[in-house]
Amino acid sequence: MRNQAWILCIVFGACGVFLLGAGSAGQGSDFPAFITANDDYYITRIGKVPKIDPDTYRLEIKGNVSEPRSFSLAELYAMPMQELTLTVECIGNSPNGPLLSTAVWKGILLHDLLSDLGLDNKATGVRYEGADGYYASHTMGQLVDNGILLALYMNGEPIPEKHGFPVRILNPGFYGVKQPAWIKTIEVIDRPIKDYWEDRGWDCSPPMAVDSTIFFPRGRTSIRLRQPFKLGGAAFGGTRIAKVEVTTDGGKTWKDANIVKSIDADHVWVFWEARLVFTSPGTYFINVRATDILGNTQEEEDPQKYDGTNDWPLLRVKIQR
Repeated sequence: MRNQAWILCIVFGACGVFLLGAGSAGQGSDFPAFITANDDYYITRIGKVPKIDPDTYRLEIKGNVSEPRSFSLAELYAMPMQELTLTVECIGNSPNGPLLSTAVWKGILLHDLLSDLGLDNKATGVRYEGADGYYASHTMGQLVDNGILLALYMNGEPIPEKHGFPVRILNPGFYGVKQPAWIKTIEVIDRPIKDYWEDRGWDCSPPMAVDSTIFFPRGRTSIRLRQPFKLGGAAFGGTRIAKVEVTTDGGKTWKDANIVKSIDADHVWVFWEARLVFTSPGTYFINVRATDILGNTQEEEDPQKYDGTNDWPLLRVKIQR
């Protein structure tokens, strides 16, 4: 590289690519809202959205508690609540897939509610049944350590029907399979936990792995030689993200992307951006990887596809003279 190139940018590597600083020019960005609107929040379900009458709804709590009982929706709304901002990904989401969202939830700490009913020492976990036939479970350790929330509000309003009205379970740092909706029954159990998708071959037990995605540009892209090129996306996982890196040579060399949006909270995505200039024509394959605060780095290729996939996302760029 010629010495004058250092005046404008940082050398990315020997492959004819420069990484521009954060203030450099480039094409327009297309970040989504940092807090996903309810209408835009991703949806996966096993059947139709169940119709639940709020006037007759009862949440039944049974099993290994001293005082099993049911609660009306009015009784639940009257309980002390706390807020939780949380990024959730579908366990079956593909690299660069759309099944990923962030919302602000408000609800009741489930362990506190169950403790008030008298948890039995034999209790090993909880099992949830949804009005749609879905079921999922958490260990008692997860219930205590993760701050699992019995959510009643989503982004400041009662949870919309399509997202689980009136009650949804939130388990911070875990995939969507562990966030069951339309809850009608919570059973405190003293037996091994079971999940709908585990009974169908998935491993739902691991927390979300450190991961990243590319928001823009989407698909294959062609640009002119030396035209400033901007890409951006999100990084997320079971804990906080420390850095995001990009490579154009299959991981031989990496440079840091800029974190352009984040909040002081665990289990919430960050938005990143990188700006490149290509000085040689050809086809380039850009990969991204994230690293969390514990030093866990996203894998190039996740060998186990049935417990969440976190391969490096890929963007193909053709550079023309």
